[in-house]
Amino acid sequence: MRTLGVLNRWLLLRGYFRIRGFDFPHADRVRLRSLVNGHSAAFIAPNHPEFGLDWMMDKELSTLVAPRVACWASHGIVASAPWFWTRNNLVANNGGDAARQYSIEWSMRGHGVLLHPEGSVHWTSDKIHPLFHGAAEMAIETACRLREAGSDRPTFIVPIVWKYRYTSDVSAGMHHDMDVMERALSLANSRSLHVAERFHRLQHRILAAQMAKFGFDSVNDLNFFERQEAFQQHLVDDLVHTYAIEPAESMDRTIERITRAVRRLRATSSSDSERSAQLAHDLAKANEAHRLGGFSDDVYSTPQLSQEQIFESLKRLRATLLNDGMRNTVHNYLPKPYGPRIAHVRVPEPIAIDPARASGGELERAQYVEWLTQEVFVRMQDALDSINAEIADDVNAFSHPNPFFGEVEAQRRDVESSASNPCRIDSGTKNAEPCRIPRGVLSESENGSQCSKSRVRTAP
Repeated sequence: MRTLGVLNRWLLLRGYFRIRGFDFPHADRVRLRSLVNGHSAAFIAPNHPEFGLDWMMDKELSTLVAPRVACWASHGIVASAPWFWTRNNLVANNGGDAARQYSIEWSMRGHGVLLHPEGSVHWTSDKIHPLFHGAAEMAIETACRLREAGSDRPTFIVPIVWKYRYTSDVSAGMHHDMDVMERALSLANSRSLHVAERFHRLQHRILAAQMAKFGFDSVNDLNFFERQEAFQQHLVDDLVHTYAIEPAESMDRTIERITRAVRRLRATSSSDSERSAQLAHDLAKANEAHRLGGFSDDVYSTPQLSQEQIFESLKRLRATLLNDGMRNTVHNYLPKPYGPRIAHVRVPEPIAIDPARASGGELERAQYVEWLTQEVFVRMQDALDSINAEIADDVNAFSHPNPFFGEVEAQRRDVESSASNPCRIDSGTKNAEPCRIPRGVLSESENGSQCSKSRVRTAP
C-alpha cells in the first residue's frame, strides 16, 4: 500500500480512513523498539476502540518495529479474509492450544505477538474494557520456557493505546448516518434538530422500539441510562433462567456465556424449526443485551458530548441494527469516518514477567495472571486518560452540551426538590390525596412519618 503513494493517500487506505496525523512521540517509539527484538520475548497488547482502522494501526506499528509480528484475529475475519491478507501471519482466536503454542514459540524467536486483550471491538475510545487473560497466560508460559532453557532473555507484556481525534466539525457526516438509520428503522426524520439533540432523540426512539420488540415496559420516571439498564437486566435475567447460565464477574462476560450457549444449541437443532426459531429469538435478545451495554452512563453521562463519542455510538448502532444488504455489510466491515483525524499513540511502561512467580504452583500462577491482567488494564487506562487530558482543548472545541447529562441532572434536581418539599403537589398530582406519590417512584422511610419519603429505583 505504501508503494502506491499518492493513490493510497487519497483513494485507498489513508484516503478512506482519513488519518492525517500520526502523533507517536519519539520516546514511545524507542520504548517499543527496545522491547520487540531478538533480545526479548514480547506480547503486544493494544486497545481496540474501532473496527477496521485498528487493524491498519496494528500493521503501521509492526512496520515500524516488528514486521514479522504474529497477529491474533477473530476466526471469522481470518476465514473470510482475501488470500493476500493471510500473508500477515494471522492467528485465529479459536485455534486453541495450537494457536497458543505457535504464539509462545514465535515470541521466543523475538518477532513479537500482537493480540487485543479486550477481545472484540466495543466502540468506546475513552474506556478500556475488562481484559482477557490470554496475553498474561502466554507471557508467563514463555518466561517459564526461557528459564528452563537456561536463557536470561526477558519476557514482556507491552501495552499500547491510541485515540483517534477529529480535526474539524463533522456534523454533516453525523447527520448523514442518522438519516440512514432513521430511514432503515422507519423513524421520522429529525434533521432539523441540532446534531446532539438529534442523536439524543434517536437513542430514545431506538430504545423504545427495542423494548416494544422484546415486550418490556419501563418505569416512566427513569432517565435514559436507567431505562436502558433495567431493560438489559430484564433480558439477561430471562436468558440466565432459561439456559441455566452461571453469572460471570461482569455483565459483559455473562452475556458472552449466554451467547455461546445459545449458538451451541442452534448448531445442533437445525431440524427442529420451532426450536430453531426460539433459539434465534433468544440470540437476538442476547445481542440486544450486549448492545445496551455499549452506551453506558459511566462513559457518556458527561457535561459535554464529543464528536468522537457520537461517531463511535452511531457506528455501534449501525453495526448492531443495520446489517442486511451489501451496503450495510461493507460499511460495517469498513466503517467510514466523518472527516480528517489524528491518531495519538502511546506506549505505557511495559511489564516484565517475573520467571520465579511464573514458575510457581497452580494457585500462585493463577494469582499472577490476575495481577498481570489488572496491571495491564490500569496502565492502558492511565495512558488513555493522559492522551485525553493532552487533547482536551482540541476535542472540546467541537463538542456539544450533552442532552443525556442534562436529562440526568434534571432528574437529580427533581429528586432534591421532592426531598426538600415532600408534600408539594405538582400538575401531575393535583387531584391526588396529599402526599400520595405514584407507586414505584417513592418508598416509605422506616421512621413512620406519613410524608417522609425517599426516591428509589425500582425494577419493573
